Amino acid sequence: MWSVRAGLEMFIQSLELTQGQRDEVSRQHTMVRECLRKRLKPQTDFLSGSYSRHTAIRPLHDIDIFVVLGEAASTPSFSSSQRGLAADAALKQVRQALHEEWHNKDLPILQQHSVHIGFKESGIEFDVVPAFAVPGRDSFLIPERETGQWISTNPRIHQTLSTEANETSGKKLKPLLKAVKHWNRRQPSSPLGSFHLEVMSYSAFSSPPQDYLEGLEKLFTHLSQRVLVPCSDPARLGPDVDARMSSNQKTAAHQLLSSAARQVRLARDDSDNDPPRAHARLRDLFGEFYRERGP
Repeated sequence: MWSVRAGLEMFIQSLELTQGQRDEVSRQHTMVRECLRKRLKPQTDFLSGSYSRHTAIRPLHDIDIFVVLGEAASTPSFSSSQRGLAADAALKQVRQALHEEWHNKDLPILQQHSVHIGFKESGIEFDVVPAFAVPGRDSFLIPERETGQWISTNPRIHQTLSTEANETSGKKLKPLLKAVKHWNRRQPSSPLGSFHLEVMSYSAFSSPPQDYLEGLEKLFTHLSQRVLVPCSDPARLGPDVDARMSSNQKTAAHQLLSSAARQVRLARDDSDNDPPRAHARLRDLFGEFYRERGP
């Protein structure tokens, strides 16, 4: 039987993508981006979202591709009278490009800020986000389909802040956040989104935790309190990350996170005197991905 700390570390490692998965993701996102470059002639494109910030976990869900179609000031349709049309039109332009390239697949799906396309052979799916650069500002505008408005954002700032927070924690934040994301996937009633969890975690550590077990308790405890207050866009450009959460949802999330923090605290208490019980507590949190011994 592994020690409790070794078991937690092995569990976190099991959430990482394998080299084969990384290679396939690289091949496929390159293929999708080459299609977009050929058909849309964008100003630039880059990976965004959790995959680009190295906080994605297995099983891998959507990979975000940010496609900068041009500059906002040079696009006449950004006038207020056409803003609703332009937002929808930008998404449809991306959908058309993807559909022309893979016309035998189902029509790509229009989403709130992106266009979704999946590849059944590999199981890898992509969300393509059309954007326009704002001249003179370190920001982009992306469409919001529901309102027809354009939202300011900059995923590159999010990536920088994520890296800085990880460095402050002694490079333990991202591994611990992956464990929390896995736990969140197992909560059928959780109202928490992956990006919301990530942004709240940036302020969790002012110094490195002693080990992953201590860090996990601190992170869950921090999140349980942080979820009760507004979560602004870390780039200070767009709306609050939790703008769509109700007060009841925040209370429910607080209770879930508090319960998880207590479970980890009890596991820490049992880790030296009763390792089997501590392992069982962590397995209750994380499910079959958590193991107390090797194969």
